[in-house]
Amino acid sequence: MNLFALSGLLLAITCILLALIVSFYKKTKLHYMWILFNIVIAVWGLGAFLIGKASTPSSALLSWKIAHVGVIFIPVCFFHSICIFCNIEAKRKKYIFYAYLQGLIFIILNFSGLLISKVKFVFNTIYYNEPTNLIYPVFVFIWISLVIWANYELINYYLNNSGVKKKQSLYFLIGVLLGFSGGVTNFFPMFGIGIYPFGNLTIPIYCLITTYAILRYHLLDISVVFKRSMAYSLSAGLLMGLFVVMVMSITRLFSAFVHVDSLAVNIASALVIALLFNPLRNYIQRVIDGLFYKKSYDYFATVRQVSSTLTIMFDLQKIYKFIGDTVYEVLGLKDVYLLASLSGGDLGVVYHDSRRRRSRKPKDRPEGDEEVMKLSDKSGIARFFRRSGDLLVKDELSVREETPGEETAEKIRDELKGFRGEAAAPVFVDRELALLMILGEKSSGDTFTNEDMDLLRTISDQTAIAIKNARLYQDKVNSEKLASIGMMSATFAHEIRNPLTSLKTFAQLMPEKYNDVEFRETFSRIVVGEIEKIDGLIKDLLDFASEKKSGHINNFNLTELIDGIADEIKNKLEFEKSEITVSRDYNGTAVNMAGDAGKLKQAFSNIMINGCQAMHGEGELRIDIKPDAGHVEIKIEDTGEGIHPDDLPGIFDPFVTTKDMGIGLGLAISKRIIENHNGEIHVESQLSKGTTFFVSLPIL
Repeated sequence: MNLFALSGLLLAITCILLALIVSFYKKTKLHYMWILFNIVIAVWGLGAFLIGKASTPSSALLSWKIAHVGVIFIPVCFFHSICIFCNIEAKRKKYIFYAYLQGLIFIILNFSGLLISKVKFVFNTIYYNEPTNLIYPVFVFIWISLVIWANYELINYYLNNSGVKKKQSLYFLIGVLLGFSGGVTNFFPMFGIGIYPFGNLTIPIYCLITTYAILRYHLLDISVVFKRSMAYSLSAGLLMGLFVVMVMSITRLFSAFVHVDSLAVNIASALVIALLFNPLRNYIQRVIDGLFYKKSYDYFATVRQVSSTLTIMFDLQKIYKFIGDTVYEVLGLKDVYLLASLSGGDLGVVYHDSRRRRSRKPKDRPEGDEEVMKLSDKSGIARFFRRSGDLLVKDELSVREETPGEETAEKIRDELKGFRGEAAAPVFVDRELALLMILGEKSSGDTFTNEDMDLLRTISDQTAIAIKNARLYQDKVNSEKLASIGMMSATFAHEIRNPLTSLKTFAQLMPEKYNDVEFRETFSRIVVGEIEKIDGLIKDLLDFASEKKSGHINNFNLTELIDGIADEIKNKLEFEKSEITVSRDYNGTAVNMAGDAGKLKQAFSNIMINGCQAMHGEGELRIDIKPDAGHVEIKIEDTGEGIHPDDLPGIFDPFVTTKDMGIGLGLAISKRIIENHNGEIHVESQLSKGTTFFVSLPIL
């Protein structure tokens, strides 16, 4: 076998392997075109092998005709592939058609004997094609012209792009230039140039460079196939070699002493191989990632984290921030924008992060310019997602079936450019575009892989569920607010109507009984009391409505404060001739703390008054104070009728009351005051036995 035949065989094998690898992951027109390109090169390689092996002029002539089936279409498929890669297929459609047409014409001429009709013996080893007319020089001229044109388009694409596309096109360009510069030497001996056709040896180098570009810069987006297949292939190869070495070594070592059963050795070796396979595969995977991938992530761990976190989120802004941060960090992006649907149907920015400048607004846009921070409902991106519903990658627009034309694709590219975007992922809720993630270029320079796309689809689905849950939660909160407002209005109207009725009655009787001194005194007393009642209701409502913590912080003795409240209640009970007794189960030890003494007095007064009202004029109110390691525990217990278990969960809710009078704000206000002092309050109760309130407050 001569060098020409060997180089042809090597060329055929390498191109077939590359075509097979791409075929495993084919999904775009470029993939199919690149498979065809490698097949026609492989046909030339196989033909070159047959030419080198030919021993007679007739067999060599047939081999040359077979080889030229591939040679004729090499520049055609290459030109078409470059047009697709550079996103100019639509612009060059007419020329691509002419390229295929001339290829078909030369195929006919090839098998009719007009293109190839004679061979000559050169270098004492090969029967080489010898042109006999002008047809073959014309063919070579067109062949070289198509190759030069395709490389011109590739160079132009390289000069007008940046980032990962620039790196992809650079490796692509280097590979094909090396391959074709060597391949052209195969024409030299045909025209009497005595240079050995070594070009077939350079074409496999193109395969290696293209393979590296696939691995490092995800050319053709088939890196995931390589990552996994390389790890498994290398692991299997190494372990198979280890298996053979182990079997041979063990057999040779022990055969000199005892008879060794080969089956036992095989089983033992297979067990060792099984134990070593997974650790070795993981190690090789890490090595591959380190060599070819700057950033890697655990797909399943990321999905688990996103799912578990979103299940407990019901605030839309927190959801947006979590998703934005996660996508930004996991994929290692330079920019990320999240745009949410607005009331008019447009999309507005709700999140932005950038490695260029950690801010929430683009670097090249003026502060407060909201118009440029939106995407219209009629934008190309919005229309694309309403049609497709799948992810969008800028570099794949021209080869997507969902893209209606180059004009629309160019519009989408311009819109993405405004956000420095390379890809976009939609989030649909009830078939409406609720959120749009626009992803910038990766910091590593890598492109978006199929694994990235799967991750984004999963995150998009999880986000859609979270957004829907957050909306439902907000609707429920709003409904409860409206219900509370309705209940408050009814309760407040009822409570304020009673004193107003009394005032109205006395006002109507005033003209008739103005001279009645006793009536005027009674009127004066009742009017003041009813006005104070209304004022108290309004004060309770205002206290509850106020969200601000008190600014009147001072140091005081909590024991003295509670003593004073107990004395006031005791005096009031004695005045009303009530049979309720107030007992104190503490020794009067001073408990110094910082806080708003007035607010705390209001809180404890509300609790004690509620306890007295629950006993209906007969029973015992017990108060206990126990300081304990930085906290003080206050227990207020009554012997009243108790609270029904069904009413306990909502006892501190506003406008909830079991009494005939009052609007149910006393305990709600007490709870807020205690919590504003970093304290806690809870209640225990038994029907017909009484209720106990437990309050815990931090002390000095």
